[in-house]
Amino acid sequence: MANPADGQSRPPAASRADRSVAALAALVGATLEVPEDFDTSAIVESLETVERAGSRSLTFVGSAKYARLLERSPALAAVVSADVPLGEAARQRAILRVKSADHAMIAILELFAEPELLPPPGVDPSARIHPTATIGEGARVGPFVSIGAGASVGARTALLEGVSVYQGARIGDDCVLHAHVVVRERCVIGNRVILASGVAIGTDGFGYRPSPDGRGIAKIPHIGNVLIEDDVEIGANSCVDRGKFGATRIGAGTKIDNLCQIGHNVDIGRCVVMSGLTGVAGSTRIGDGTRIGGGCGIADHLNIGRGVSLAARSGVMSDIPDGETWGGMPAQEFRAALREIALVRKLPEWHRQLKHFLEAPKST
Repeated sequence: MANPADGQSRPPAASRADRSVAALAALVGATLEVPEDFDTSAIVESLETVERAGSRSLTFVGSAKYARLLERSPALAAVVSADVPLGEAARQRAILRVKSADHAMIAILELFAEPELLPPPGVDPSARIHPTATIGEGARVGPFVSIGAGASVGARTALLEGVSVYQGARIGDDCVLHAHVVVRERCVIGNRVILASGVAIGTDGFGYRPSPDGRGIAKIPHIGNVLIEDDVEIGANSCVDRGKFGATRIGAGTKIDNLCQIGHNVDIGRCVVMSGLTGVAGSTRIGDGTRIGGGCGIADHLNIGRGVSLAARSGVMSDIPDGETWGGMPAQEFRAALREIALVRKLPEWHRQLKHFLEAPKST
């Protein structure tokens, strides 16, 4: 491991020897297929997409589409999924055959990644820590961090510049809260949670009613909190509102992209994947293992089942049973949505034919 005093949280990037074609094949358990006289000690200088790869690059091929592009690529080597056939032109380089190029990519990216720079263990002099707050062993509290009364920060957790932890909030062990994250009062964050820059946890829910005198809008207090379970990751500038009463919950292992909005008292299950620009309105429940495409809008008080898939830009206005795939606006079962799209695309031709029929001279 890196010296904790240098602010690093993971080992330095790999040495050149670790980046040889042979070493990378060994790392991912690949079967190495090379042209005659190919030097497997050749060093990979960069990781690139097939289209951008250079003569010292390693690239990744997980489908036939990219296999065709590989034929014209100067890449030194390619990690290729076992079920992807390659033409002769694509084989004019080192081929690292693996079960899944995507999974192999993870291990190789981790090897090439530069060390993540975190504050050194301890508390930066510019941080403001309330005397009743508790800081776990090995925690890293960066510049201008604020930790309120009765709040707690777990062991080895890192709070980067400008993080604000309100009174009574609890943050578990081995978390990373990037710059300017806000964790509001009484919210609870589990272990190994990553919150990207600008995430806001525990903001007031969007709850209003017409005022009794009919002359304004009355704000509904939200006295609940947010519970984020272990191994959750939330992308930049996403917001999770506190419950009106009780908790808004994000289940263990769930991954939420940038610019998402989670309304008050939403309950998201385990290992849910939510792409960017998605909004979930209050009190909706989302089951374990559901996958949500980018830009979806999900109405309030719905039940989205386990293992559901939502196509990008879906507008969900009704409950969805377990395991179904939906899409469209408003969302419906995906095959029905595709049939509807196909019919809509035929409307211009039908309109042309109808207009021609209506304008045709009438026989007497």
